[in-house]
Amino acid sequence: MESFNDLITRWQPFFSAVAGVTATLAGLLFVSLSINREKITAQENRKLLRLAQRSFADYLYALFISLMFLMPNHESFGLAIPLFMVVAVRVWFLVRVMRRSRKGENPATLGGLRENVIQIISCLGLVAAGVEIYRGEVIATFFLVPVIALLLCNASMNAWLLLVMERAADEKSSDAKLTVSETTTYK
Repeated sequence: MESFNDLITRWQPFFSAVAGVTATLAGLLFVSLSINREKITAQENRKLLRLAQRSFADYLYALFISLMFLMPNHESFGLAIPLFMVVAVRVWFLVRVMRRSRKGENPATLGGLRENVIQIISCLGLVAAGVEIYRGEVIATFFLVPVIALLLCNASMNAWLLLVMERAADEKSSDAKLTVSETTTYK
């Protein structure tokens, strides 16, 4: 019978690929955000900043999960405890974000719970995987596949939405500048 470590080691190519893809996408997002920092951090574009934060956080969580499984000499508690810590940090950030969105925004626009449903589902999946991995059930590693897929899909969709909304903000800004220049020209 194979040990827990031997069985988890079979997953290392998968987690290595996920770590590489996730790090690349996070890097591309970081470069994009750095180039457009002024637009994203402007007060009138707070939605852009939230999308950027959620995308970056989802990429980082997927990366952290992958890196945990790339460590050598696995023991069930040695994987489960860091998974629980990732969930605890994630829940703490989600609670902060949802409180902020309830205080400063119209509830009809991207409500806190609706806005973070993918992150909540991913936390529940991580808890389920962590409990089973703690019990020594390697099969629970399969729970992580949809969790990582959700995180990557959500981060990518948010990054795409960020680009689309950023483009719309550019057009709105250029229309406003054009209106101001037309007004000054006619005087």
